[in-house]
Amino acid sequence: MILAPQSCSCPLTETGVSLVNSTVCNAAVLFMALLEAYLRGRCDIATPCSKIDPVDKVDEAYDFIVVGSGSAGSIVAGRMSEIEHFKVLLLEAGGVEPIGARPPGFYRNFWQNQDIDWLYRTAPGNYCLDQKEKGCFWPRGKVIGGSSVLNGMMYHRGHAADYTAWGKEWSWEHNLPFFYMTEGNRQVGTLVDSHYHSETGPMPVQQFNYQPPFLYDMMQAIREAGLPVIQDMNDPNTPEGFCIAQAFTENGQRYTTARVFLKPRFVRPNLHVKTNAHVFKVLIEDNHAYGVQYYDEKGNIKTVYATKEVILSAGSLSSPHILFHSGIGPRGMLEGYGIPVIADLPVGQNLRNHLGVTLELLMTKYDQKRCLDWSALVQYLLNRDGPMSATGLTQLSGLLYSSLADRSHNQPDLQFFFNGFYAECSQTGKVGEPEVIGQKGVNISINAVALQPRSVGYMVLTSSDPKVRPVFYPQYFSHPDDMLLVKDAANYVHRILKSHTLRHKYGIKLHPGFAKQCTAAEWSEEWLECVARVATDPQNHQVGTAAMGLVLDHTLAVYNIKGLRVIDASAIPKQPTGNPQGVIMMVAERGVDFIKKYWASYL
Repeated sequence: MILAPQSCSCPLTETGVSLVNSTVCNAAVLFMALLEAYLRGRCDIATPCSKIDPVDKVDEAYDFIVVGSGSAGSIVAGRMSEIEHFKVLLLEAGGVEPIGARPPGFYRNFWQNQDIDWLYRTAPGNYCLDQKEKGCFWPRGKVIGGSSVLNGMMYHRGHAADYTAWGKEWSWEHNLPFFYMTEGNRQVGTLVDSHYHSETGPMPVQQFNYQPPFLYDMMQAIREAGLPVIQDMNDPNTPEGFCIAQAFTENGQRYTTARVFLKPRFVRPNLHVKTNAHVFKVLIEDNHAYGVQYYDEKGNIKTVYATKEVILSAGSLSSPHILFHSGIGPRGMLEGYGIPVIADLPVGQNLRNHLGVTLELLMTKYDQKRCLDWSALVQYLLNRDGPMSATGLTQLSGLLYSSLADRSHNQPDLQFFFNGFYAECSQTGKVGEPEVIGQKGVNISINAVALQPRSVGYMVLTSSDPKVRPVFYPQYFSHPDDMLLVKDAANYVHRILKSHTLRHKYGIKLHPGFAKQCTAAEWSEEWLECVARVATDPQNHQVGTAAMGLVLDHTLAVYNIKGLRVIDASAIPKQPTGNPQGVIMMVAERGVDFIKKYWASYL
């Protein structure tokens, strides 16, 4: 049956997550309510004709069930449903993407919002000490689009040497065509080289429309520090250096794989999307996966069957949790909670992540003015430009080598992220509002990150109840090299801060309230170690918890279980040296290719 197209009007109200409830923005409620209404009234932002229309009730069985609609799951479900003979169900624990996530400038607004963030934290340890024994915060998306609704959208593929640890079937040469399959680069020939980029993929990749003027002064400071500035961090000829990164954006908006790959039912009737469906178990009999169980929006347990395969794409923290409750994981742990063991595999035992320190700074010679006022709103609504169309300083990034790196591998092992000048709210909405009393200067921060930490963490169950969350032990700084790597990265930041531009034009210094418990001389070895443990940057690039070679074969199929694959960051055996979203998308494209080839004889 072909469904009639839905109305393409642009409503001014709709259900969903509101920007008004943001924990970041402190503007008047009226201003934000009007902003939401304006966004919903712009058809190129609200895209009413291509919105996903979730089903209220699922059918009894599907050919393929995909669990999770993040960067990987949306590609898997979308690509598999391109074959009209395949009936595909996509189950998502959260709801639809909020309209406020479309402007890139609001990317932090939904962190710690329980409607679309799992609110995960690590177990406490000798790290993230500024969190007062709560552990490190790991924002993870619970929404159509997953964590790609919450992240900074940066496009990076890592480096060729990263993939030597993945096995011969996953070499750089094997993977590159699948990177190109997704990438639709809009700046080939003007910014980046066609030898290293694709223009034909469906995901738009380019720099943001807007850069705050201070960003260029920061780049000048980097040059003054004797560090390289490059054009393209994905060009293998320039692996080291700082640049304005390309991102998943177009027309001043965020693009997730869900927005690109998931089609409404009148376009793709063989694809059903069910929201608020929290999958907790894969049904397995005689070592064959045949369905899943999930909690619906009312907390009722529902069952749906798969005639061909179940694909877990719930992410590196949730996919292992589902495997645990399905009887797949370490025998001792599962038996300890009375879960029948179907496959004794080291699920959750290879938890890897990037690791760094966040240095908080104050520019004492810069006026305190917020970026989001009425002129910024008008600029965005009319031209899709200005502060709302970008991520402030976060679009600037850099890659450098630590003292432990082997430069012959062309594999920088340190990365730097900059934070500030976001499209956050003014107090009044007036253009050029005066400085707020008591707020002198402007705050920014820099994350100095180790991309190849030696520490390896793990996650475990604490209950046989699927609603009880697992516990994550990242083991940060458990290997002595990790502290050395982070110190190396922090010392590069110190070089940048000593530049003429930052010292004399902006009066930059460490924020007076930063890491007060670290009493040693600033920038000394002792101080750096203290700061790294207090102001730990835990990153949100978790991988490896159901890794190839440990839990999965090279086709991403779970060892000894038919009809079950894991296609997400869990499958990645070792973290890439860079932002992982592009790598996760490549894994998804390869996973779909394996599935299609396996079932080709049934088409």
